[in-house]
Amino acid sequence: MPNDNSDMSDARDRQRNRAEHVENILDEVEADVRDRKYPVGSEDLATEYADQPIDMPNETESMGDVFRRLDDEYDTPEGVREALHGELTGEAGGRGEYNDERDLTALDDAEDTDTV
Repeated sequence: MPNDNSDMSDARDRQRNRAEHVENILDEVEADVRDRKYPVGSEDLATEYADQPIDMPNETESMGDVFRRLDDEYDTPEGVREALHGELTGEAGGRGEYNDERDLTALDDAEDTDTV
C-alpha cells in the first residue's frame, strides 16, 4: 500500500519548487523591464521575449507566448510582474504583488457571486 504522507510530501515539494521557479522568472523579468520607457504593451514585450530562453514551468512555451496571451498595457515594472504572476500561477498575487489601482471591491463582488 502506498504511503499517503509520502505522496503528499512529494506533491508539496513539487508545488514549492514550482512556486520558487515562477518567482525566479518574475524577478528576472522585472529586473529586465525596470529601465524600460512606460507605458509598454504586452505585444512589445512578447516580441522582445520571443527568443529569450527563460525556462518556463510547463516547458512548452516561451515568455513571449505568455506576453502575447496577456494583450495589455503596463505603466510600471510591478504591473508587468503582477500580470505575469497571475498568468503563470493562475492566482492573485500576495502582498508583494499588491497593486493599489486594483478594484478590490469588484474582486470581492465577483467572489460573492461565484457558485460551486
